[in-house]
Amino acid sequence: MTPTPLDAGIRSMHTAYVSVRFGILALLEQGPSHGYQLKADFEARTGGVWTVNVGQMYSTLERLHGEGLVAPVEDDGDGERRPWRLTPQGKEAIDAWFDEVSVAATPPRDELLVKVLLALSRSPGAALAVIDVQRAALYALLRDQRRGLPGGDDPAVVLMAEAVAARHEADLRWLDRCEDMARTLTTTPREGTA
Repeated sequence: MTPTPLDAGIRSMHTAYVSVRFGILALLEQGPSHGYQLKADFEARTGGVWTVNVGQMYSTLERLHGEGLVAPVEDDGDGERRPWRLTPQGKEAIDAWFDEVSVAATPPRDELLVKVLLALSRSPGAALAVIDVQRAALYALLRDQRRGLPGGDDPAVVLMAEAVAARHEADLRWLDRCEDMARTLTTTPREGTA
């Protein structure tokens, strides 16, 4: 499958925080399902940009079963695929997850953030060079994303594309601020130098 502009933007998002575990619980809240269907539903509900390995899906189901959050549906006559259902403890867990605030007080370990800050510690000129490269890449991603923005009626796909664009725009605004600071540092002598 060829990556789309939206896929490229997703790589810059914090995918480590996407939880297959809670995705499964949320999907099972809507009714019993088997692993392959859960995989397809998870990918569809996340706008088609987060793929899940079916092995990961089944291993996560087994862990959730061990924790008492899901259980296999009793014999339904179809021996090929075992459907799973949400337990009352699983319902409590998904309710608690939806109630949790997902905004971090400190920024996550973002490579762009760390790269610019460390370049600034080298020198303002080094920071400006990094900022220029990163800004050009972000503008190219935004341009490509806007050209390839999905249309249609799937709100998950549309909202995912908008989330990626908003994060890139925020990164661009932050890079502007970094550039202002680096330029100020190039014109202001540092303490101890004269």
